Amino acid sequence: MDKIIVFETFYNPIEANIVKARLLDSDIQCFLSDENTVTINPLYTQALGGVKLHLFEKDAEAARTLLEMKEEIPQQHTAEEPQHTGVSCPRCGSTDVGYVQATKNRFGILTTIVSLLLVVYPFYANKTQHCFNCSHEFDK
Repeated sequence: MDKIIVFETFYNPIEANIVKARLLDSDIQCFLSDENTVTINPLYTQALGGVKLHLFEKDAEAARTLLEMKEEIPQQHTAEEPQHTGVSCPRCGSTDVGYVQATKNRFGILTTIVSLLLVVYPFYANKTQHCFNCSHEFDK
């Protein structure tokens, strides 16, 4: 009968689940202990010694070599370039313009009157072109 060992200890349950999924994907049987307790009450992490990853002793070397391999993660573009909408600011000429909720003259007269009569927050707000360079608001 194979002996089950504590292969690694994690203080973050998310990291433990990522490693577990990677091992299971490579057909290395493993399981986590103390995961639920640490997830529910993170203050118990130190007292319990973290989340423990258990596996068979015979699979320990294969798991270690698998986890030491660095996989190339494809580079993702996080910052998008501002999209040019074809509209430019009449005041400064910038093309960094967006169609957003107005910050000045946000609510129309009708919306304000109905909101005051019904004692509710205004339900409709005007939208306008806004220049993010000089903060000028304008219609197309």
